[in-house]
Amino acid sequence: MLLLSVLLLSLLVGLARGGSVLALGQQRWRFPLLPIIALGLQVVGFWPDESASQGARTLAGAFHVASYGIAFAFVWANRQTPWLWLLGLGLAANAVVIAANQGFMPVPPDGLGGTASSEVARHGYYNNAVLLKEDTRLWFLGDVLRTPRWLLGRAFSVGDGTIAVAVFIMVQHLMRPPGLHWPRRAA
Repeated sequence: MLLLSVLLLSLLVGLARGGSVLALGQQRWRFPLLPIIALGLQVVGFWPDESASQGARTLAGAFHVASYGIAFAFVWANRQTPWLWLLGLGLAANAVVIAANQGFMPVPPDGLGGTASSEVARHGYYNNAVLLKEDTRLWFLGDVLRTPRWLLGRAFSVGDGTIAVAVFIMVQHLMRPPGLHWPRRAA
């Protein structure tokens, strides 16, 4: 939800600044199916009830970690794209904490709203999240930050925030038509 909101905001700001969605569409990505495959792995991995068995949790965690490997392959293949390195840094922060916690993102008990909170409290797992405990590895990279209450008050990680900033800046850059430089404000 956070990333989708940032993407929408960045498109609106880019348009307000005179950018073009057509210019954004002219970006030529190498291996454009890799992010779709990575997302697909996460959907498949977390579709079943991973709290049902240790085997389901292991499979879901393995798919989650593998999806980050595929996402890194995409970032590496397109590393010449301005600001994609920052997105890769956010992916790395998330991947490290997820790998350190058997493929799940640590979340404090109040980090998810509604049904998710009760599921995490009851089973210790929900979707791609695991309950943050005293022995959680690299907890500070987990979903320990919060959006403001008016913005649903959702938990997110340092990596998620870094990815969001990278997407915003990258979209702003890519929405400029070739040869167009936005004027700088006079100091």
